[in-house]
Amino acid sequence: MAIISPLSGLTAMDILQMGHNGYTSTQAWVPVQQPDQQETVFAFRLETLASPKQKTWHTSETELAELNEVMLQGHSFAAYEQGRLTGIIIGERREWNNTLYISQLTVAAAERRKGTGALLMDTLIAHAKQLKVRLLELETQNTNVAAVSFYKKQGFRISGVHLKLYDPVWCAGEVAFYMTYDL
Repeated sequence: MAIISPLSGLTAMDILQMGHNGYTSTQAWVPVQQPDQQETVFAFRLETLASPKQKTWHTSETELAELNEVMLQGHSFAAYEQGRLTGIIIGERREWNNTLYISQLTVAAAERRKGTGALLMDTLIAHAKQLKVRLLELETQNTNVAAVSFYKKQGFRISGVHLKLYDPVWCAGEVAFYMTYDL
């Protein structure tokens, strides 16, 4: 069973040791705009992709410095299995709207689907309740079906869609899903 501890900093080696940071998906949640007279409403249809979507994130030194700055707020946690880092969740307090934004949730490639992500999320939810924030929020991609399914299973709901957030040159077919968890 993983041990969860506060996370105050990461190195590039920590990230590399967790293995592949990304996903492969053969499906995507496609937003379908519904005709409505009052507002724009979307339904979501799960579609099979013509070819698998593979996504890999590489954390630059600048991004790592930004994440370490966020971790100084004290809302981030790490999972360890026999002393080895197996997962991280980085929370950023946003006072202006009384939320906790999940900047990153990463589970080591070899540890996925073993409960580490859920344990990290449960820890952050309990922490957020102590902070008395009104909700947790995050952003993910419609093509990251595994992540969307995981977040839904944890109690998150899609609360927004941004059709043009990602550069189509680098992220063809990707749509941003904003998901929230009410506390």
